[in-house]
Amino acid sequence: MEKNDKKINDFILKTKKAVLNKKFLFVLMSIVTGILIGFIIMLIIKPASAFRGLSLLLTSGFRTPRAFGNVLFRATPLIVIGLAVGFGFKTGLFNIGASGQFMVGGIAALYVANIIKAPIVLHFIIAFIAAIIAGGLWGVIPGILKAKFNVNEVITTIMMNYIAVYLCVMLVYNPKVYDSGITAINTIYPTANVPRLGLNVIFPGSYIDMGILIAIGLAVISSIVLRKTTVGYELVAVGNSVDGSKYAGINVKKNIILAMAISGAIAGAAAALNYLPQNPDYFRPYADVNPIGFEGISVALIAQSSPIGTIFSGIFIAFIKQGALNMQFAGFDKEITNIIVAVIIYMIAISSFIGAYLMKRIEKKKKEKVIKKEELSHE
Repeated sequence: MEKNDKKINDFILKTKKAVLNKKFLFVLMSIVTGILIGFIIMLIIKPASAFRGLSLLLTSGFRTPRAFGNVLFRATPLIVIGLAVGFGFKTGLFNIGASGQFMVGGIAALYVANIIKAPIVLHFIIAFIAAIIAGGLWGVIPGILKAKFNVNEVITTIMMNYIAVYLCVMLVYNPKVYDSGITAINTIYPTANVPRLGLNVIFPGSYIDMGILIAIGLAVISSIVLRKTTVGYELVAVGNSVDGSKYAGINVKKNIILAMAISGAIAGAAAALNYLPQNPDYFRPYADVNPIGFEGISVALIAQSSPIGTIFSGIFIAFIKQGALNMQFAGFDKEITNIIVAVIIYMIAISSFIGAYLMKRIEKKKKEKVIKKEELSHE
């Protein structure tokens, strides 16, 4: 019997590895399908300019070092916010509150950058840490509600998003930081800017800074934590099975709170890298939730929640956004890229569902075959 169980487990493990190896192919096929549907829409809207529009979409980000540098610059916050959402997915939590955590982290970073005076680089580090702490604390609240009272994190994080909106609106209008001329928070002290480390020389004329290196570093650290550490093992185990984790002696409540705190902290880091560069997004009093958290969901889904995968999916989203800006020269609306991303996500979701369904069918059939063989051998 033990021998048969080992055969079943070995077969299931091999099957899972085969499915995982095909994940990249599924994602690639989804991307191609999304772009193809985008092209069909272009053909319907403006047939004569469709090929030019497609060319601009696919090549604008690579045409010059400046263009590629700007793609990497725009990809930086997308990669990190995708990491925040993906970290939640990996640990079994659907963190819809990345937008709120991003906004709170951003306001914390900008307050430190505007009010505190410190030497260059150190000033940035202090502001960056402030954003991480603020985002993490904002993530802890739904984590506690989930762990202690089993309140669904989707509901609480959505509510926290709107609390963040109105809190940030109040804080933005502080005379110490608000500039009525640009209707946004003041341009920060240059000492708090994200250092460039000469990357703007490699990509002349672009806005790139070391934020992209920080984003890649965070992705690598997240991957190591989840795959190679006891903390990561426990976080993933709780995400996969709460009951199984309890049986194994893992502190489930602590790990749920920790997972939400880390996810929120990463979202806060994304905000710092978005608002502290030399050419930043201005923090204005938003009337609604910042959409970047929902873009993070797209990045995480395309990456299949893989920390390393978010690097490439974040760059891809930034790349087609850059192409969308230039696509307007061919007479197409940049919103076509939203359709492309939506199709890609739907395709990935469908392929994941089919993969999971096939895995269950294969496991069931293999077990039935082994049981039949065992029965025949006993006769």
